[in-house]
Amino acid sequence: MNNTSSNKLFEDIRNSINEIRIFDTHEHLMYESERRTKKLDFFTFFSGYASTDLMSAGLKLQDFQRLRNQSVDLKTKWDIFYPYWELIKNTTYSRVIITVAKDIYGVNSINLDNIEKITDKINKFKGLEYYKDILKEKSKIEFVLNDLDINELGIEMREPDEDYFLPVMRFDDIFELNSAEKIAKLEQEKDINIHSLSDFIDLIDKTFEERKNKIYAFKIGIAYNRSIFFEDVVYADAEKSFLKVLKLDKFDSYQDSIPLLEIKPFQDYMYHYCIRKAIKYGLPIQIHTGILEGNYNDLRNSNPLYLTKLLLKYREAKFDIFHIGYPFTDELIAMIKMYPNCYINLCWIPQISKNLYKNALNLIIEILPSNKVFGFGGDYFFVEGTYAAQKIAREAIIEVLYEKVLHKYFSIEEAIGFAKRILNSNPKNVYLK
Repeated sequence: MNNTSSNKLFEDIRNSINEIRIFDTHEHLMYESERRTKKLDFFTFFSGYASTDLMSAGLKLQDFQRLRNQSVDLKTKWDIFYPYWELIKNTTYSRVIITVAKDIYGVNSINLDNIEKITDKINKFKGLEYYKDILKEKSKIEFVLNDLDINELGIEMREPDEDYFLPVMRFDDIFELNSAEKIAKLEQEKDINIHSLSDFIDLIDKTFEERKNKIYAFKIGIAYNRSIFFEDVVYADAEKSFLKVLKLDKFDSYQDSIPLLEIKPFQDYMYHYCIRKAIKYGLPIQIHTGILEGNYNDLRNSNPLYLTKLLLKYREAKFDIFHIGYPFTDELIAMIKMYPNCYINLCWIPQISKNLYKNALNLIIEILPSNKVFGFGGDYFFVEGTYAAQKIAREAIIEVLYEKVLHKYFSIEEAIGFAKRILNSNPKNVYLK
């Protein structure tokens, strides 16, 4: 094929893939109606991912906290930030922010003058239909599976303000009830009394029923705090474990607690219980595996091989296994090939590394049935990050599929069909059927 023909082939593939409406399988996006009430600045873009790189490069936690403090002026923040920015701007996490600055805010470099311009525009955009512009128009996203059931996000609004947001439910926080204080807080929030494991299960049952037809998946993200190996625990052992917490002294300033490891039987029982409930309500089960956001986490907790018994036990479930299990990607691809009840998800991978995405996609194409792959989830806290992540993902898919067509592995029709499946119809068929 001559250069003119190969260039046309590339353009044809690029144009086709850039028009695909994306079913976004994973975000943590604050809804726009709440974002309009927040005081934000350039350093909002460091609420995750690039913040990990900053601290990995040596930025102290207390200095990072000053970057996120809205009472600290931008000049002071810049002086803290700049030396570490120079060390991390090579990473894809940082390239996302550079892309956002250029494509959305119209600046070509990160400096004090430009972060002031970006901050001004962030706040001016609050008066516009900004999410529609970024998500629907610029990113061409059709639906967003949005996970906001995380207390530490500091987000109050949980009900979607647009119908293209599809909420996801998780219970990781309340499954970590290892103190009298946590029990008392849950009782107060839910206006209930918890005297037994049965009372706690009643709360879970009620929550599933109340959110019936309002949620689209059940999420397990506990790998940040423990192993994702969930033993098959009988009720009596789970109850014995939970009673250790209920016996703690609620009158000692609520400070009495036990190690989380001691309530693992309770947690394991409840995750199995919730998987069964998800099956009953027709909800896919999303599971975090592989790389963990933040610093000083234990990567050993998130090996997807720990899920083997779950996949074997719950054959009628639909498991969406996140983040290609990276760095355990080879293991996860082999699992997805073997088990009809699970899918591999490339969410988060575009902003970790475009080449990682391309390498994984090449393997996936040659090993897995094409309906077992979900091609995009931005996994961002701010919509600008989602825009940049989908741009990277599309570029990676275009480049991989171009090579597949060029070397006659795919016809151009097969390549475009594959892209449409992984970016839209595969997740849509699982989550909206």
